Amino acid sequence: MKTSIGTVLVAIALAGCQSSQTTEPGEVGTAQAQRSGFLGDYSQLKPAPDRDGVELYVDRSVDYTRYTKLLLDPIQVLAAPAPGQPPPAPDAIARMSADFQQSLQRALAPAYQVVTTPGPDVLRVRIAITNVQAVKPPTGASDFIPIKALYNAGRAVAGTSPRLVEMTAEMEALAPDGRRVIAATATRRGDKTLPQGEQITWTELQSISDYWAGSFRRRLDEVRSPAAAGVSADE
Repeated sequence: MKTSIGTVLVAIALAGCQSSQTTEPGEVGTAQAQRSGFLGDYSQLKPAPDRDGVELYVDRSVDYTRYTKLLLDPIQVLAAPAPGQPPPAPDAIARMSADFQQSLQRALAPAYQVVTTPGPDVLRVRIAITNVQAVKPPTGASDFIPIKALYNAGRAVAGTSPRLVEMTAEMEALAPDGRRVIAATATRRGDKTLPQGEQITWTELQSISDYWAGSFRRRLDEVRSPAAAGVSADE
């Protein structure tokens, strides 16, 4: 599989993509959806029936069997403002992007080729890790990432329960004409064996990245399967 230094992947996985779900006022302990704006339009996304914590859109009128190559935009890591905290360190952001890139490369090989130029058989993929918040790691800790993966964003309405915001992978795939054909958002809730804490280590991030990347690969395989052909309804 070919890739360039400039082709640094995020965040779908997908998307294998999964996404954040919305909680009702008063529901405590469940991460709440918070749109980062990375995808621009979220109106097409619907909860995936087969995976918790995932929102998904697939244009089923597209013949995906023609696409075996992927053009991956540089992965973005988008942090939410953290009062009293500086933005995440650039080296931490770069490492998060690189780790996800490696997870995607492992998941996609050898069935999908990563290329650096567009073409009629190439899907362009945009991915971001969003809704992270900068934080100072615990004193003496060497493996913790200087971000919060789950944090309290305050109260949506006075008197309601705290709004918990979850680290999210956001992804979209674009056809050669620029039309969006797949989009997804995902949190860690799709697999309860994944680290679910507020702060995570680099080792734990690797397992999350591998999970999202694997989900992305499985979703691509699914839409390219013979069983998916001829289905015109959007998901």
